[in-house]
Amino acid sequence: MSTQIASTVRSLIRTSIAANPVMIFSKSFCPYCLRVKDLFDDISVPYKAIELDEHEYGSEIQQHLKKISGQSTVPNVYIKGTHVGGSDTTHAAHESGKLKELLNKDVWATLPDA
Repeated sequence: MSTQIASTVRSLIRTSIAANPVMIFSKSFCPYCLRVKDLFDDISVPYKAIELDEHEYGSEIQQHLKKISGQSTVPNVYIKGTHVGGSDTTHAAHESGKLKELLNKDVWATLPDA
């Protein structure tokens, strides 16, 4: 990946996570991604999703997300800057009340440098 593309991807990820209380990095055909988006629709929480399979730098975004979170799969969910994980961990967080706690936070977490 060129330095310019890496910088663009890093900036896109950071800006997207910072600007959206719920940020989902997704793929349009992924059933787990659909499941997590359905969860947020069901609880009436708006989210922003970037469909990596439809994005010009989708594979580069996915590679950089792995550097940040250690997760190489989608969906890759962030709430107010905090990495939640994939579909199963997001649903578990909803069931345990952690999701609501993260959504109600006033302070957003900062992303690690990668």
